[in-house]
Amino acid sequence: MNNILVPNRRTALKMLGGGAAVLAMPAVIRPTPGWAANGVLNITTYDKFLPQEFLDKFQKDSGIQVNIRLTDDQGKQYNLLTAEGANPSTDIVTVAGHRYSQFIASKLLQPLDTGKIPNWKNLNPAYQNAAWARVDDNLWGLPILAGYEGLARNVDYVKEAPSWEIMFDPQYKGQTSYIVSDFMTIVMQYLGHDGDFVSYVDKADVAQKATNEARDFLIKHKDMVRKYYDAGSEVQQMFINEDIYLGHSWSGPAAKLIMDGHPIKLSVPKEGTFGFCYTLNVVNNAPNAENAYKLLDAVLASPEVGAAMTRQSGYSSTINGVADLLNDREKLASTLPQEELERIVFFSSVNRDMKNEMIDRATAEVKAA
Repeated sequence: MNNILVPNRRTALKMLGGGAAVLAMPAVIRPTPGWAANGVLNITTYDKFLPQEFLDKFQKDSGIQVNIRLTDDQGKQYNLLTAEGANPSTDIVTVAGHRYSQFIASKLLQPLDTGKIPNWKNLNPAYQNAAWARVDDNLWGLPILAGYEGLARNVDYVKEAPSWEIMFDPQYKGQTSYIVSDFMTIVMQYLGHDGDFVSYVDKADVAQKATNEARDFLIKHKDMVRKYYDAGSEVQQMFINEDIYLGHSWSGPAAKLIMDGHPIKLSVPKEGTFGFCYTLNVVNNAPNAENAYKLLDAVLASPEVGAAMTRQSGYSSTINGVADLLNDREKLASTLPQEELERIVFFSSVNRDMKNEMIDRATAEVKAA
């Protein structure tokens, strides 16, 4: 299996539900140039996820008019589909894997029929039947873009970092930084617990004990931290200024530093880390479901599509062969050795409410300590 590309932006994980305003049918579906000899296809997705050149070619080749509605929030997609009920105005939505349960429980998506996607074989095997993508014994979407949390380090000062333990090494006191809520789940893994809470269903007492241990560990080592941060731009600036030598970072901000020539390395330590994946999902009762499958197949037809998606979105493509199309600097910023790739646990949709409640409370306690 080829190495996989995994840049990302932390802000994309802040998927808050939209208000009542998003329930109205917005006038933001914009057609791509072309004609509708073979019907239409309405897609709700994020900016820069589907390259315009790809859409233009698909439309020309298929005769299907593609209409794009841009979104910036998982909650907005959910609210719109819920409001429309059995008569959806969109055929494809873009759902993150760890939000599957919400959409599936509300019967907003239809199970994916991979038999209608001849190019399914071109999807990286790591995603073809991934555990996080299978719910109720069905697959629910085509994985297109992924990201992960990693250990970023300035290689001029930190040569090797095989374990997350280095974040607590006294020689780097005051020279580390992290997003508390995200890093806490990694610390849970580091301490031997389940940072994604999947094994804690109906075990709130076990989950709370594990969360408290991670919370107390971070409080004990609070003097290691120069600053807790929230936005990727903050950790980038700290690395540029050499305020920090080590940090927990989503792959996107670190990849941007590497692309800009800074001496930063991003890796997945031996204890592992977490990642997530965006998928294209066919809506339940989609009026143009057959056209939706034609587009899904076209996405997988060529690694050039995946490379374009990676370059313009800042995320990793899930399509085989993309790495071969990148230049040396892009590869340095965006690839992982196979053994590190296999350490990534993709976020599950299982037990999210318990996880969010406990992690949010513990995060506040760490910051207040």
